[in-house]
Amino acid sequence: MRHRGGTRAGVARRVLDLLRTEGTLSRVELAERTGLTAATITNTVRPLIADGLVRESGRDPQPGRGQPRRLLRLVADAWHAVGVQVDRTTTTIEVLDFAGGRIATANLPGTGGRGPDATVESLAAHVGALLERAEVPRGRVLGAGLVTHGPQDLDRGVLLTAQPGPDWLEYPLAATLAERLGLPVLLENDATAAAVGELWAGAPRTDTFGLVYMASGIGGGVIVDGEVYRGRASNAVEIGHVALAGGATPCVCGGAGCAQAEAAPQAVVARALGDPALAARFGLTGARDGALADFDRIARAWRAGDADAAAMLERSARWIGQAAVTLVNLFDLDTVVLAGPAFTVAGSLYRDRVAAELERLALSRALSRPKVLVSADTGSAAALGGALHVLRAMQGAPRPADFARSPDERVQ
Repeated sequence: MRHRGGTRAGVARRVLDLLRTEGTLSRVELAERTGLTAATITNTVRPLIADGLVRESGRDPQPGRGQPRRLLRLVADAWHAVGVQVDRTTTTIEVLDFAGGRIATANLPGTGGRGPDATVESLAAHVGALLERAEVPRGRVLGAGLVTHGPQDLDRGVLLTAQPGPDWLEYPLAATLAERLGLPVLLENDATAAAVGELWAGAPRTDTFGLVYMASGIGGGVIVDGEVYRGRASNAVEIGHVALAGGATPCVCGGAGCAQAEAAPQAVVARALGDPALAARFGLTGARDGALADFDRIARAWRAGDADAAAMLERSARWIGQAAVTLVNLFDLDTVVLAGPAFTVAGSLYRDRVAAELERLALSRALSRPKVLVSADTGSAAALGGALHVLRAMQGAPRPADFARSPDERVQ
C-alpha cells in the first residue's frame, strides 16, 4: 500500500498505518514497504516506542539470515477512537482501539424528525454510555469521527444542506458534539468514511477503488493510491446526484433523474407503496422515517422468491450500475465496493446487477474485468471509517497539542 509524505509526522503515520494493517512488522520490513532508509525508520520508531504507541513483540526467525528481526506492533490500549454514523434512519457507533480492533458497538434509530440539538444530546449520551460499558476511560479517547451525508464544510464542521430539515443547515454539528462529549470531533462524509473503513479493514486487495454507499440516500467515495480523493472542498464523488440517462424523478438537490431519486431505498419503497396490494404483501409501514426498514422488508421478500420484489430491486440496481459506470470511467477503476445498511439484505443482487452494467459499459472492460464487492460490514463500514479517520488524523508525532498532554491532564 503506497502512501505519500516525507515530514516526520507523515513518516510516523505511514509506519502506524502499516502496523495497523499488518499487525506485526520488523524495521527492515517497514523500510522495504515504505522505501525509506533503515536510519529513517529507526529514528521514526524510537519516539513512537517512547510515547507508548509501539512496542517490540518478539523476534521473527530468518533461517540462514543471521540475527532474528525484532517485530513491532501497536500498543492497542494506548488510545481509542469513536466512530458515529448517523442519518435519518440509522445510527451506528463503533469504538476502536489504537490497533483498529473493535471494542464496542451500538445500533440505534436515526435522527427521525428530531432537530440537531436533540440529536447531538442523544448521540453524546449514547457514546458516553458505550464508553462506560466498554470500560474505556474518556482520557484514552483521541476523539470521535462524526459521519453523515453531504455536502459538508469539514473545516467548520457543518452541513451545507437543509436535509433532513432546515435547522440542520450550517448548524455547528461537530463543535456542539465536541462540547457535549468533551472530546475533539471530526466531521466526515459517510461514503468517504466507508471507503476509509474498507481501505484498512475491508476486502479489496488494492489501494485504488471506488465505493457506492447506500443508506437512506446514495453517495460515493474513491481511494487513489491509498489516499482519499477529496476534490476541492471534500465534497467530491457525489454519485447520488449524477443524472442518469432515462431518469426523470425530481431530486432533493433540485435536479431530476439523479441516482438517489431513482434508486435509493425511499424511491423503491415509494413505488411499492403506490400499489396497495404489494405494500400489504410486503408488510410496508409507509412511515416517514421508516424507508430503510421498509426497503429491508422488500429485500427479504426478494430473498423469499417474490418476483415483484425482485423486479423493484433489479430496477434500482440497474440505476446504481449506471452511476457506477460513471464512477469507474471517471477514475479509471477496476474495483467497486458496495457499502451501507441498504445493502445488508440484498447486497448480492446489487453486486450482480452492478457488475453486469460495468461489464457492459465500462470503458476499461477490455483491459480487465471490473470487480464488484459487497462490504463485509455493510451496516458499520461508515462508523468504522469514522473512527479510523480519527486514528489516522490524530496519530503520530508531533500530535496536536491537546494530545501531547498525559491522559490525566485531558478531559475525563
